[in-house]
Amino acid sequence: MDAKEEDEYLNSCMNEYYHGLKPEKKRGYIKDMLQVDILKVTFTKKDGTLRDMYCTLQNEFIPEHKEYHIETVAKREKNMSVLSVFDVEKADWRSFRIDSIADFTIAREEELEFEVERNAHTYEVPF
Repeated sequence: MDAKEEDEYLNSCMNEYYHGLKPEKKRGYIKDMLQVDILKVTFTKKDGTLRDMYCTLQNEFIPEHKEYHIETVAKREKNMSVLSVFDVEKADWRSFRIDSIADFTIAREEELEFEVERNAHTYEVPF
């Protein structure tokens, strides 16, 4: 099995598992995936059209001036049916409804047709 076939199999397994989850578990699963990878998420927009978005929640791809600040987020009531993500193609925050996800795959950075910015600041490791 070559790398492409391996990726297809992995993506197929992830999607099958995701779509088999109870609705209240789906948000946590997709959020966990976004914290370790860039995903290509295909979802249905409010107008009924499908959209592909390359997104992540990894700090290394979110510019310092675009980071969410805890104080700002804490003031708003959390809508558990919506997930805010960083769109690496548009370089800004976007969101989608969890129940609108049709498909998602891991997006390998080297296969993207656009340049992905990396965060310039580094984090100190506490040990």
